[in-house]
Amino acid sequence: MLSAPFVSSITVLALAAMSLAFARRAPAGMKLPMQWSLKGVPTWSAPRGIALSFTPLLAAFTLMPFSLASLWVEPDERLTFRLVLAFVSLVYLAVHALHLHLLRRWLRTQTKT
Repeated sequence: MLSAPFVSSITVLALAAMSLAFARRAPAGMKLPMQWSLKGVPTWSAPRGIALSFTPLLAAFTLMPFSLASLWVEPDERLTFRLVLAFVSLVYLAVHALHLHLLRRWLRTQTKT
């Protein structure tokens, strides 16, 4: 079975790879939306580097301590830690993929105008 720190590391690396792949599409110096209203209008933006590194950094700062803590619990409790960690990792990946998808759609509207 995979260790919790390994799963956390893979998750953070996957999030960073997703951001790096997207960074090639976004022009340097551009501000990217970080949040949208229910009508689909961006409510606030951040510089490209911050926008693309926010989720991988947030994941690193939340998943890593949690996964390291799993090494010091009783063996019968490690499964619970791993299941929660797997769920949270999948949520991070799904939310980041959604954010990048929305950014792609937003970028297409910016290039048309």
